[in-house]
Amino acid sequence: MTIVIWPHMTTHQSAVVGMETSEFADIFLFRQRVEQFARSLTKSTSPPIAKKTIDRNTGEVIAFEANTPEVDEVLVLATRFRLIYAQKEPTHFKRILNSVGRRVNDDWAQGYLAKLRSLYHDAENDAQVTRDLGHATSNKDIIDLWFNSEFFHSEHQKREALANIHNAIGEAPSLFQLYTAIRRCAVHIQALYTVVHMLDVSHPFIYTPNHHFGRQKEVNLA
Repeated sequence: MTIVIWPHMTTHQSAVVGMETSEFADIFLFRQRVEQFARSLTKSTSPPIAKKTIDRNTGEVIAFEANTPEVDEVLVLATRFRLIYAQKEPTHFKRILNSVGRRVNDDWAQGYLAKLRSLYHDAENDAQVTRDLGHATSNKDIIDLWFNSEFFHSEHQKREALANIHNAIGEAPSLFQLYTAIRRCAVHIQALYTVVHMLDVSHPFIYTPNHHFGRQKEVNLA
């Protein structure tokens, strides 16, 4: 699958200086993995929608419904996402973004990269679904708990923590938040793909919108 590159997102060209061969290789692999991830995303085209029913007398949520795919489908999506999300991967989103950012001396490009960094940080730290149900858990934590207790590893403490969330609000809201967290991060992953879509040894340039985003608030992406 070819990801659509919108012309207005690539009107500003910036030179990349001093990038190592290994970094170019990681960026090439990043593009391949994002394309594979995007193929998985297209199988779940409906926008995530959820509704809750509240008891008028107590104010408690008594029912939660959402159009979440089956858990096996979310697992397939998570498997592709993990290759871009996990910190140990050479194609880790933040590693690629920081690698490019170190090699660009252009205020406009730096401003846009900082904007992506901030938006990704916000996506990881939102907790809308579980917060609305009175058990706020960040997207980052939901991803960590599902990945390391159900999908890819079976850590006792994380299985216990996820079970506590499910006991408090149910499994359906937890799985829905995982699904929406992955889709929300995907927006910024594909934006970074657009930035580096032509970057290689023979063409050391990135592309960003023709707009000065200014200095963004610094966030800790560790």
